[in-house]
Amino acid sequence: MLPIRIRINKRTLRMKLHYFLYMGGIASVQGFAPTIAKQLGYSPMVVGSVFTYLSMLSFFVKPIVGIIVDKFRVKRIMFLAFVLSCGLTAFSLNFIQKIPTEAAANLSCGNTTVLNVCSNDDDRLSQCDDSLLKLIKNIAEPIECQLRCEQNEPFRDEIYKSWSIVDHNININTNTTYKNDGFEDLDVTLIIGATDQIEKNDVVFQVKSAHIMKTQVAFPYCQRQVSTRCKIDCSNDVVMELATVQKFEGSIFGLHQFWKYLTVMSLFWISQAITWSLQDPICFDILDDKPEDFGKQRCWGSISWGIFSVFGGVLVDYFSNSDYEKNYVPVYYLCLIIILWDFALAYKIEITETIGSKNTFSDVFKLITNMNVIVYLIWIVVMGICTTMPWNYLFWYMEDLTQKYHSDKQSWTKTLQGLAIGIQCIGGELPLLFFSGWFIKRIGHTYCMALGLFAFALRFYLYSVITNPIWILPVEFTNGITFGLCHAVLLAYARFIAPQSSATTVVALSGALFEGVGTSIGGLVGGFMYQTYGGERTFELFAYGSLIMGILHVIFIKLNNRSIKMKTTQ
Repeated sequence: MLPIRIRINKRTLRMKLHYFLYMGGIASVQGFAPTIAKQLGYSPMVVGSVFTYLSMLSFFVKPIVGIIVDKFRVKRIMFLAFVLSCGLTAFSLNFIQKIPTEAAANLSCGNTTVLNVCSNDDDRLSQCDDSLLKLIKNIAEPIECQLRCEQNEPFRDEIYKSWSIVDHNININTNTTYKNDGFEDLDVTLIIGATDQIEKNDVVFQVKSAHIMKTQVAFPYCQRQVSTRCKIDCSNDVVMELATVQKFEGSIFGLHQFWKYLTVMSLFWISQAITWSLQDPICFDILDDKPEDFGKQRCWGSISWGIFSVFGGVLVDYFSNSDYEKNYVPVYYLCLIIILWDFALAYKIEITETIGSKNTFSDVFKLITNMNVIVYLIWIVVMGICTTMPWNYLFWYMEDLTQKYHSDKQSWTKTLQGLAIGIQCIGGELPLLFFSGWFIKRIGHTYCMALGLFAFALRFYLYSVITNPIWILPVEFTNGITFGLCHAVLLAYARFIAPQSSATTVVALSGALFEGVGTSIGGLVGGFMYQTYGGERTFELFAYGSLIMGILHVIFIKLNNRSIKMKTTQ
């Protein structure tokens, strides 16, 4: 028998491995970036604004990098430097602190003693979250709380009198009262599960027992109504989540925690933007006269993105002790280790430096005056707007659906989110990227663009009608069209229309419009709509918008084809 010889192209193999390692490394952090921000204490509007700003950074950075690379031939140095920077900045998120918050409640004593943990009428308490209210009735065991209450003399005097507490700070012989800090420390046990605990605008728990200054009081009450505000630390996550309120006053721009978070995220995003704008042109250079094989290289990134997203989600859930406070430390370490491995591999990739051109700006300007190119650029922006919704708010939406409809499944929310990304990448992106060249040849670039818009319309509509987050998983197969195929179309068309001397610049400009303009607008508008109308209504409106843009795109294709036929017949 003749020996079977397997030929391995080391140039493309290293590029495949780079896509696999690099995208797997950042996937474990970037996929959870919106929920990491949520856990740090930021609202949907703040998160949307931050990601809009980050997208604008990409818009400015990518074309600048493309111009620098095309003119000064520093592709290799910049590529390696920013691959390494991605891992270091992602790991730095591990050291970012939450914005100052505290769990506060009002302790009131009258015919019964009650603890009010949230209110829609009291500015000093947190706003009651409707998605958490029904979880209270599912709690079966008593809740133990430690309270540190504000010094309130009328309240303290009434408590001492009604609860028969002996104040050991009073000197009986001299009748002198010393400063008493003992009242600040109070342990209480709450009665839960009763239907009358939730009032119209408040969530109130009855105190079953209280322990203060070595005195234990069962079902405490007071002869006259008194109350005070306390910081609380309770054994139940739902109560703590309901009671958490911002500790600072004024804008978040006055917080050093916010600026540290924004700085690290900015560096992380810049590093990604530069790496993304360089790795795809490097891949096209390696493929040389076979650009249609780009999808076969890039699909390895989709495979790893899916695998490591699932793995990262499982790690987060496994190492978390709470359903609400997730532990993201494992994915920070995972990202750093994988990126360091990728850096060692990327160092050995053969990178061809671009031949510089003195007419880079004029070459690009000539392109953007062509009507077909203008429509292509508009399509990039619209796709960026649509893409930012699943990127920034899908996980947020899945958590909202879980809290609202399936509160008993919250312990594995991150695993479900990881599975969603896994399906997006392996079930959706992988096959469409692999066969993207075939699709582009059969139906053309422009019809592939329209197909992406119609797929987004379907995807967003299905999001809006789903009540069980597990049904989001099959919907994520559409990501193969909305990102896998369309990402290949975006790069292939940019490479097709670009002059050889300005290829990196044109590809970078296309990516900048996608992230810098499209996702920035989508992040800002999506954050405002999500906070104002909620997830269901927001995705429904985006579905209508995607459908309209898809129809307009098809109309343009038909009109353009008709005008071309008329010119050829004249």
